[in-house]
Amino acid sequence: MATFPSIRPSSRSHALTLVTAVIGAALAASLFYTPIPFAIFIAIPFFIYFGTRPYELLLVMVFLIPFNFIVPIGPVPVAAELLKVFVWVPFLVSRWGKQASFCTSKYNKYFTVIAALLFLSLFRSHDFPYTIKECVRLASNIGLCYVLLNLVDTREKVMDILRVLTASCFLVAAYGLYQFAIQDYGPLFWIVNPRLDTGLSHYRDTFWPWRNRIVSVLTSEMELGHYFNLCLPIGVLLWTVEGRKRVGSKWFWTVLAMLAGLVLTFTFSAWLALLATSGLYFLFFAKKGSRSKALIAGVILLAIIVAVLTGPLQPFVEGKLLSTGVGSVAWDLATRAGMWMFALQTWWSHPLIGVGVGNYEVLSSSTDWVLGAQSLGTTPHQTYFYLLAIFGVIGTACILAVLLGTVRANFALRNPAFRLIGLAIAFGLVANMIGSFGDDSTMFGPHTSYLVWLLVGLSEAIHNLAALQPPIKQAE
Repeated sequence: MATFPSIRPSSRSHALTLVTAVIGAALAASLFYTPIPFAIFIAIPFFIYFGTRPYELLLVMVFLIPFNFIVPIGPVPVAAELLKVFVWVPFLVSRWGKQASFCTSKYNKYFTVIAALLFLSLFRSHDFPYTIKECVRLASNIGLCYVLLNLVDTREKVMDILRVLTASCFLVAAYGLYQFAIQDYGPLFWIVNPRLDTGLSHYRDTFWPWRNRIVSVLTSEMELGHYFNLCLPIGVLLWTVEGRKRVGSKWFWTVLAMLAGLVLTFTFSAWLALLATSGLYFLFFAKKGSRSKALIAGVILLAIIVAVLTGPLQPFVEGKLLSTGVGSVAWDLATRAGMWMFALQTWWSHPLIGVGVGNYEVLSSSTDWVLGAQSLGTTPHQTYFYLLAIFGVIGTACILAVLLGTVRANFALRNPAFRLIGLAIAFGLVANMIGSFGDDSTMFGPHTSYLVWLLVGLSEAIHNLAALQPPIKQAE
């Protein structure tokens, strides 16, 4: 049987992971102080060191995806995700004077259309600061794909990124479990998500009270659930390849921590997305004779889930999670139906190019949905309807072409050195696309959207490497 070649993490990889962890901790500690000492003692040395090291900066960015630290400079929140913009400086400096060609994406035409729609949104905006922020977020996410294509030129660099990503997710899960134990958000959450009243992010000064659902350091339990779904297959990959499926492997315990965190988000769309994707993968790879066994296993798994929900987790489901039981579920379904209908009506007013980035929130401010802040920032909690509303059929088709094309290409990857990596990334993207039917933070959240486009760019990078490198011989 063909097996995936085992490559042990290098000492360089461990050193890079340690460096990113130290930098993250230093950034967190620095935010207790004013921006001036932050700039002097952290930011300036940071930029000097990474000014000529774009790949090392990329690893720091990967580590900080969930820890989107924000430094308030007056009323303006400056977020760590702006490193996606800054990385272009050391990246271009490192290439200055060299004759290396710039590697572009096979999705150039789709990215060009999306860029044009973002540019057009600036002229159609009814809330310019908010539109600027959202356009910069999506444009920098797409730009990250090009950075990855040019910086990730070996398989070991791919594995470095996956290790750092999984280590970061483990810290997110660990802090989330701590958060659930103390039944509060905890101090780190407020450092990463300070409460500011700013037009760049409406109603950032308000937040839901503790609801017995872990948020960790993300913006909502829904986004956290989908974030775990994106990282889980990567953790399983590392446990399989580097942990050799040992129970004592650090990657095994990382995967368990992610699963525990996912359960405690009580995000049903993330749960269902993980189960549905697992079922699809099994049906795709299982032998024909095994499908009947899969059906029996599915029934047993469903029975276990029902037993858990009606047993140990019943107090949370009935009393804490849903507050008023069936009535709350009915209210939630009715509210979502109203939001989705409004999104479709908004799309129909401009079916080809949508209403533009940032304008949907302005239009939705006239509604009476009881979802926290009843004004700007309310979204339909459904990615595809939201995409139609802001980008129309043209923009939505372009984004889906990129995502579906990436998944399809990863399934078609045959080089044994990269096949499992491609399948793991595809699993996360498929789970994300299924979860998008019940939430829109998967595509537009500050954390999950960052990770989605990182995986898209990484997928194309491994395809380029697979085409250039001969297949590694099978392990004996």
